[in-house]
Amino acid sequence: MFIYSLSIIIVMYPISDSIHFLIGGLIAIISLLCIVGLVIRWIYGKIKFKRKFLIFKSISLIIWLLIFIAISRFGLNNLYNYAKVEKNAEIEHFKYIEVSEGLRKRINQLDNFIKEKENEGKKVYILDAEAAVYMIPLNKYNKDYDMFLKGNIGKDGEQGQIDRISKRSGNEIYLIRNKNLNLNWQTPKEVLNYIRNNLEKVDEVSIYEVYR
Repeated sequence: MFIYSLSIIIVMYPISDSIHFLIGGLIAIISLLCIVGLVIRWIYGKIKFKRKFLIFKSISLIIWLLIFIAISRFGLNNLYNYAKVEKNAEIEHFKYIEVSEGLRKRINQLDNFIKEKENEGKKVYILDAEAAVYMIPLNKYNKDYDMFLKGNIGKDGEQGQIDRISKRSGNEIYLIRNKNLNLNWQTPKEVLNYIRNNLEKVDEVSIYEVYR
């Protein structure tokens, strides 16, 4: 199990956030618990006193009951919170998914902006980690740009993206997050700096600056 867990840990790279850690570390955590169990059994075998079996089983039962109560409480709390929130039924492909009011407004605002620009013959790219959130309701896919992180932009990295942008036809619109807002830690900042220094800022929409 430990050897198998090493191969799963690779999913922690390059996006090392909490969910990737939990997915990648699950087998390793189970392996660690098994090792701890074996150590406890070894210690149990070394102890010499009367009624040790009863004490060992009692302690084990208490520990497992506490774990069961904690997991049950966490699960029931999640179900309760999910049941009481308003389910989204407005944004396509987000049905029954909890969407905050702020995010809902942002999706509608940006999607309307994209549709408007496309009607003018423009192609809109959002260079941000959450770009896919806005593209999914529009049924659009922009490859490298829909999750704009260092691990997702191809073998040529940031320079490759800069080269691609420099060869633009003139019909492209680029949206980058406002410089006063926090960025994902894997955002290709060199690409954003190139856009700010070489393209023309023409507008702002929601949390994004608009360049062409």
